[in-house]
Amino acid sequence: MSASDALVRSVALARTQSDSDGAVADAERRLLALLDEISALDLEVETLASELAAFSARYERELSAAFARLERHERVVRRLQALQDELVRLDAELRTPKPPVRKSRKPTRSHRLLRDAAEDETEGERPWTPGATLDDEVPEPLPPPPDLASEAQSLKRLYRKLARLLHPDLARTEEERHRLHQLMIQVNLAFEKGDRTALELFLVRVDRGEMLDAAVSVDERLSHLEKRITALAPVRRSLLADLGRLRESSTFRLHAEWTGLQELGRDYFQETLTELAEDAERTMRDALARMGRLDRAARELTALKQSLTEAKPEGALRTFDPILESPLVRKGAERLERQRASSQARTLAQTLEEAVEQAPWEATLVLMAFFAERAGRPPDALSSQEGWAARYAAVAAAWPEAPSFEELLTRLPPPLELGLRFQGGKVRFGLQLKSVELLAGVPIALERRTVAILAQRVLAHLGPREQCKGCGAGVFLVHLLRTRGLDELNGLMCPACGHVAKSYFLFNWSEGQEALLPFALKVGLVDEVVVKLAGKGIAFQLLPVSREALTVGALKQLFSDLYLKPYGIAAEHADLVVKQGTRVLKDEARVEAPVLTLGIRKADRDSLASELAEGERELVALLRSRIERRFRPG
Repeated sequence: MSASDALVRSVALARTQSDSDGAVADAERRLLALLDEISALDLEVETLASELAAFSARYERELSAAFARLERHERVVRRLQALQDELVRLDAELRTPKPPVRKSRKPTRSHRLLRDAAEDETEGERPWTPGATLDDEVPEPLPPPPDLASEAQSLKRLYRKLARLLHPDLARTEEERHRLHQLMIQVNLAFEKGDRTALELFLVRVDRGEMLDAAVSVDERLSHLEKRITALAPVRRSLLADLGRLRESSTFRLHAEWTGLQELGRDYFQETLTELAEDAERTMRDALARMGRLDRAARELTALKQSLTEAKPEGALRTFDPILESPLVRKGAERLERQRASSQARTLAQTLEEAVEQAPWEATLVLMAFFAERAGRPPDALSSQEGWAARYAAVAAAWPEAPSFEELLTRLPPPLELGLRFQGGKVRFGLQLKSVELLAGVPIALERRTVAILAQRVLAHLGPREQCKGCGAGVFLVHLLRTRGLDELNGLMCPACGHVAKSYFLFNWSEGQEALLPFALKVGLVDEVVVKLAGKGIAFQLLPVSREALTVGALKQLFSDLYLKPYGIAAEHADLVVKQGTRVLKDEARVEAPVLTLGIRKADRDSLASELAEGERELVALLRSRIERRFRPG
């Protein structure tokens, strides 16, 4: 080889070596730049995620209750809207009858709306846990940022692992000790230089079980650097995607809004709370207005049905009644006493007893709904939303922690719903138990003393509110039958003093407050004393305040005021005799027994009124004839 050829070859070799070194240096620069970018992105993602997580936690802490309240109010509106849609559909179907459908029809749009609203409200059937509320949805937490170790930490981990594998103390021979010592010198030098590439290549060789050479070739170094760059590229893309996702999230937008208001010196959270409260109030006003419209629409639908029925000729009655076929209008409780209590009804009875202790306001609402339905026509006090709210507030006044009526409407106990029912030939809207079968559970629960006491309190607030002319107190008047047996006279009484605010006769079947009298007797709101006159039982109903003070003389006065004086029969207390068994009771004696015997004093005929002189049987016959005459025209 000539000298010139050798020179050319050496120059070429030098150029090749220089090019390789340049490629390695370029790869190292690209790797470092990529690591720096990844570290910056990692820090930015971690910082932003931390800030958003902190903001999200505060947002949840300060606003979740307000958002949940607004959502409950909106659920009520959705439920009411579905019922309104159904009444409109029923009105149209009554006016333009369709041919009867033998098979079950597919749910209409309004049916689906109601089903969706019910699902929204309860999230599926859930057991009644008195006092519990629906769990509010918790925002999904942001995922943690990628776990990227710093360069210094990576170097330390590599170094420690190599030190454990290559430490000279692990050698079995002197030759191996010397070789491991030389390798550890190279490892130490690479660690001191921060040469992560060399350390990683050393570790690769050890993992492969190769005989280690202290030297790391340029090609090996370049190849490893490119592999690292290729491996880190997805990490960079992932961090960029995470950063983009964070910046596109609703949490980021809310955080930016909060930051902007904060720079202006405004309180984002307080302003949002105010807005949510206003939205909730507007929504509830809308719901209450819809309830009034629903009640009127139900009445109008009833009137339309009755007018169409009356207009049809005899024998041409409608074979298909959309009201009875509607899945949104359940049947009322006309024949409840003939039904056997289902397992659901018995469960309700048990839970109602628990609710009296844990959340009596919920039990109160269940009892009000039961009494409103069992009355046939709801009592006047429960004929409007305002009446419901006023009576509930009066009963719940003893429980400071009780929610308002409007708030409780948004978190109804699971047995209750705002719905429609067909009862007594009329469509009615209001609070009701979800199924007629559940109604049988309430009488079972009334056998429990705690439930009966609460029911007594509820019934005591269903009468009209007036200023008593006897004692001057503002009271809810209580209904009772002042007497029944020979005659039947209704009365509205002051529970504070027993004053008779109103007496009246009913000439048809009892509805409303009058229909609830059996329950008032059952729970002890009203008591009854019976006297037998010639074997005929005559009952006098009294409030506890009057019953406790009742004497024999007062009982005689009741009989005289309600049976003798109205029909012109003159009698003195001394003309009447009250016995308990065979013992004659004095006028001042307290009436303790629930059943007594009433008779006429044995005396000369001239000393008694003519109507009394004939005896007890004749007196009963006389009273019957005069009572019957009262109902005859003219």
